[in-house]
Amino acid sequence: MTKRKVIKLGGSVWDVMTPSYFEEWQVWMEEGNELLIVHGGGPKLSAYCTSQQIEPLFLDGRRVTTDEVLIGAWRVLAGEMQTDVVSTLARYDIDAFGLSGVDGSAIFGQPLNGLGKVGEVISIRNDVFERLMDSGHVPVVTSVIAGMDGPLNCNGDDCAVALAVSLQADEFELLTNVNGIRIQGEFQTTLTERDIRKAIASGEIDGGMVPKVEALLAAVAGGVKSARIRDGRDATLAGTRLWEGNYEFAVTDIRTTND
Repeated sequence: MTKRKVIKLGGSVWDVMTPSYFEEWQVWMEEGNELLIVHGGGPKLSAYCTSQQIEPLFLDGRRVTTDEVLIGAWRVLAGEMQTDVVSTLARYDIDAFGLSGVDGSAIFGQPLNGLGKVGEVISIRNDVFERLMDSGHVPVVTSVIAGMDGPLNCNGDDCAVALAVSLQADEFELLTNVNGIRIQGEFQTTLTERDIRKAIASGEIDGGMVPKVEALLAAVAGGVKSARIRDGRDATLAGTRLWEGNYEFAVTDIRTTND
């Protein structure tokens, strides 16, 4: 039976990713499954802003997007970063197809107050992505999305979750530069949603990790069967898995979970 996986590939780990991930995805595709990748590129975009003397601004872990930053997102994310991801996948015989949410208005959004030209997803053309996946392609998506008054920069994690939920993915993965969720100085093997909310309120989970944890919760709440965060630098690390069972969210080390 064909399985569908959506991956959010964090820009923080792209340059140090282990080849094991590409090999893993190659096998996934060879087995007749479907794959969609949403890539980030925050560090590269920040470097661009610095080179252009544009000060990067963040609010609750989310980038504030001015007109100048949006231009950078097009140049760096939809240009340099996306091309790099697609060409790397090709070296592993993965037939990738790069696009942004603006292409065909495949992902449409509305502005988020206080963050400039940042948008949240309100609709997705599933047919665009399903046609690509049905033909054996791997959509590589830049999270610049269409808006009523022009393009909007969407948080990559949010964009990936929206796609995973809309396309009813079987699996959702966040690849970042940590190997799980850390509370009280240790990576936890089992957590309830209540534990997660408490850790956010106390500040144990803070900064950029908050939207990542929220992304896992949102994916499962939206019907995705399996969601986890993994360390993009090492495919052998356990990571943290989130699933829904008995009407309660839980997070567990994948080594304790039956696939």
